[in-house]
Amino acid sequence: MRTLYEQLAESLEQRIREGQLRPGERLPSVRQACTQAQVSAATVFQAYYLLESRGLIEARPRSGYYVRPPARGHARAARPEAARTESTPVAISELVFEVLDSTRDREVVPLGSAFPAPELFPLERLARAGARAMRHLAPQALTAELTAGNVRLREALRARYVRQGIAVNPDDPIITNGAMEALNLCLQAVTQPGDTVAVESPTFYAALQALERLHL
Repeated sequence: MRTLYEQLAESLEQRIREGQLRPGERLPSVRQACTQAQVSAATVFQAYYLLESRGLIEARPRSGYYVRPPARGHARAARPEAARTESTPVAISELVFEVLDSTRDREVVPLGSAFPAPELFPLERLARAGARAMRHLAPQALTAELTAGNVRLREALRARYVRQGIAVNPDDPIITNGAMEALNLCLQAVTQPGDTVAVESPTFYAALQALERLHL
């Protein structure tokens, strides 16, 4: 029995073979295809990947999927695409949200998501630990660390740097709510809109979203 993505791929392939989708024509976006075919984003992605592997469509950066022109002959071998050296604007958020939206489907294994499976969280133990901590929490502690973070933690970090031979003033460390807040603070401190930032490829999608938001 054919899977949903195979059925969708075959339907699109037939439209391409019959000329309903012409060479160079843009395929529906993932979101549009989800609505039209009443399937998940993951199903659409799998169908597009299958058509791409068959040489029928091609992905264009920040633009979508397009019908590939027919091959002009088999005598000339395809040359590998030259590495890109110029900087390009970042436009990733729409794709990220489409991928993350697919994680709502319980049939999907979210390999495109940075979040672990919900069933892996020890929710009952976390609830007990949270309740136990709240019973011993002084009310003033709720606002005492709103600036640079917990003093003891900052001092521990400073001592660690000192052991590595790095001189750090007591007020230098800043405790953030996570890696993304730290990354955003760093980018805002050393860049301005329009600057070029070098990143690895592939890289963490949320880092690209931070660049996009800051117009880098």
